[in-house]
Amino acid sequence: MNHPYFLPYSVAMITPFTREDAVDEAGIRRMVEYYKEHQVPALLVSGSTGEQHSLKVDERISLYRMVKKAAGELPLYAGVAAIRTRDAVRLAKEAEQEGYAAIMLGFPPYVRPNQQEVAQYVQAVCAVTSLPVMLYNNPLRTGFNLEPETLIRLVEQHPQITALKEAGSPDHVKLTQERLTPGFQVLSGSDLTIAEYFDKGYNGLTSVAGNLFPREMGRIIGLLREGRQGEARELLAVLEPRLTLASRIGWVRVIRHRFAALGLISASCREPLTSLTEEEQAELAGAGMWG
Repeated sequence: MNHPYFLPYSVAMITPFTREDAVDEAGIRRMVEYYKEHQVPALLVSGSTGEQHSLKVDERISLYRMVKKAAGELPLYAGVAAIRTRDAVRLAKEAEQEGYAAIMLGFPPYVRPNQQEVAQYVQAVCAVTSLPVMLYNNPLRTGFNLEPETLIRLVEQHPQITALKEAGSPDHVKLTQERLTPGFQVLSGSDLTIAEYFDKGYNGLTSVAGNLFPREMGRIIGLLREGRQGEARELLAVLEPRLTLASRIGWVRVIRHRFAALGLISASCREPLTSLTEEEQAELAGAGMWG
């Protein structure tokens, strides 16, 4: 099967909410225009940064539709992780029906399935969609770690699995890639470590920082892909203090605050997340977060 591949740089978008706590379609339209204006080449919708697990399944399906309507031909990747396999299956079907380019399939959080149970979960999703799939291994958030041997078996069984987003240990990446088909990609979600991870065999980034520094992160990825590590590290070093501060305060909260200040969305958060305190706002301003 001839699938489009995952672009080496995409941005994981937040999900805007109205003051009534509904998904904000008008805010989505304004956000998508912002991403386009800042040359973001692809968007990840309903990932961890999009607060996927605070959204009901029907809300996530509506989110897919709203973003696709606003994005037009901009490539979109649908986050379809769910606690129940049937929900992940439904989300995958809906993402394909809405015209998404690909799927990012994360693993069920909290329930800590074993390797065989996760394999069945992945197989169930792959059985209902022809879209390319990127598996997302994020042990810190889910409590589950995908073992390299499980990954290799799944890729052999399902050629549509063309990528892995690895947020666990990076140390197996080069050896794993050597055993997989040429062109298999490994992406990171960690902006701060992306230069180091390219040295370990990673091919790209789904960026959180790209929400606020879209051109800068795109430039860094471009340099890394060209083998210009020194220049990429210099640019990353300039951003590092601000990225570290935003990570400590909470990326979703910081992005939401900035987008509200730009008039793109309301400042409404979905509990338990909260708006920035005055002290946090002052700290960000003092660090030159907004340039």
